[in-house]
Amino acid sequence: MLKQYDTLVQEVLEDIFKITRSDDKKLNTIIKEYFLNGGKRVRVLLLLICANLGDFEKNKKNIIRIASIVEIIHTASLIHDDIIDKAKTRRGQTTMSRAYGEEYALYVGDYLFATVLREIAEFKDERLHMYLSNTLKELCIGEIIQEEGLYNIRTRRTDYLKKIKRKTAILIAFATSAGSIVSCASNENIQRSYAFGYYLGMSYQIIDDYLDFAGGSETLGKEIGQDLINGNITLPAIIAREHNSALFKNFSKDSSLEEKQNLIKFIKNTESILDETLEISQRYLEKALLNIENLGNDNVKEELVFVMDKLARREN
Repeated sequence: MLKQYDTLVQEVLEDIFKITRSDDKKLNTIIKEYFLNGGKRVRVLLLLICANLGDFEKNKKNIIRIASIVEIIHTASLIHDDIIDKAKTRRGQTTMSRAYGEEYALYVGDYLFATVLREIAEFKDERLHMYLSNTLKELCIGEIIQEEGLYNIRTRRTDYLKKIKRKTAILIAFATSAGSIVSCASNENIQRSYAFGYYLGMSYQIIDDYLDFAGGSETLGKEIGQDLINGNITLPAIIAREHNSALFKNFSKDSSLEEKQNLIKFIKNTESILDETLEISQRYLEKALLNIENLGNDNVKEELVFVMDKLARREN
């Protein structure tokens, strides 16, 4: 259904290579390889779809550029995330920090963020600057909250939801709203697209955390329960503790791998925990759908619903 966006996504990639190019050949090669091994380009696709709420053709150059900016932010945040998590793989590939060292990867991430700041300065719409500065601030706070909350089995559902809002939902909301802003959509549709992106982002992260237990290494490019092994308390673990708190009584950074794997097995094999996780994700999808009911553009609505349904049905 969305084949018409394939060429546009390729244009975004070419634009990324253009604006990140430097005098350092090694840096250029690493950045190109990293982006070419990228994921589903969900944020780029959502931005391009929402850009049809305004005049796409008239503003195409700026739409491609803002899509590049969003993808660069996402990629830079993943590079820094992998350093913090000391991750060995990302999407089945060796992480940049593992391949080139944490210090080098840190500088690459910083270089990409600097590129974002340079490129966003070319846009005059103050709303983009306001949304972007808030997004970057919240991304950083999300990382701090996650780091401080490692192995904290007293983490509440509200704590978790605040964390994923910052780490995932707010960047997707920036993508959907930025597309509509740059294309000169109406204020009402800009607000609707932002809300849609936010609620979709919440659902998207909850499903990822569900798949961390219910999925497999082929689905996620990482081992089952990797978040819990790293001490990251996600929604399935919170629900599991509510079901059986005794299992988590001695859970800490000193817990053995065997103890962690027993917890993972309990969560994976307890259907009610996984079902409740999916139910919460579904509630956010319903809110996302509600916010695009009155877009006034049936094609955009149909495409957004298609993406939403596809993300919700990821293999598990």
